[in-house]
Amino acid sequence: MVWGMSIPSTFGEFWPDGHFEFDTKNMASGWRNRLRLHYLAQKPGDQMRLFDYGDKGVGYGAGNYQGYAIKKFVTERGARNIMFPEMPPCSSIEPDEPPQTFDTEKTYKALGSLIALNSGLLAVDDELKAIIERLEPSAHQFFPIKINMPRGAVFPKPYYVLVIGQYLDSFSPEYSKEGSFTSGSGFHGYTDTKKSIGGLALSKSAFGKTHLWRERRFLAKLTCFSDELMAEIDKAGLRLPKHYKMKEV
Repeated sequence: MVWGMSIPSTFGEFWPDGHFEFDTKNMASGWRNRLRLHYLAQKPGDQMRLFDYGDKGVGYGAGNYQGYAIKKFVTERGARNIMFPEMPPCSSIEPDEPPQTFDTEKTYKALGSLIALNSGLLAVDDELKAIIERLEPSAHQFFPIKINMPRGAVFPKPYYVLVIGQYLDSFSPEYSKEGSFTSGSGFHGYTDTKKSIGGLALSKSAFGKTHLWRERRFLAKLTCFSDELMAEIDKAGLRLPKHYKMKEV
């Protein structure tokens, strides 16, 4: 059996309302600005290494590097941003690029073991991280991120930004139910229903013994879990956003 999950569509315990590296002066996320300043502080050759702007000019790099860096966390390495194909292919994540904090608008007493952050990023707690690393060592990347809450509080459990390292094309449209996401252009929204995700069929010969991956055919990058990974998650009593069984063919 294989399971599918999309990014939560509303704020709550599986998507806390907040900002990366909240900038109190500008009342907005400070992650993009930190990335921009980091880029501008580099020598021209290092800027080109971080963001190969080709013949578009230095200004293009200075204005677009931060968006390019953020996309690395939700895009397959070596792939181009389908919304901005003029961007260079996604390269490896640099040491200064991961977000350092996620600062919430409200206090949360509980959060899921897998949560959505902003810009499509996912984060996992240390228990889920340990399970994933045990089943698929070195397949995925994890970057520690502190969850700050109002009035100086910090969420007590450690979290890690999860960068899924495996992208597959195992979607089988001919065996998927009518009404599921069978459009050739992919998964267009964040609808999270049993009919839509549960109606999908994936090819066992394509995903094989993979435990955690994303499907290339879906624009929102459907996140998939093997039955073994889901069994480990259930055994540990961990909580995930809504997820549904998909057909295995």
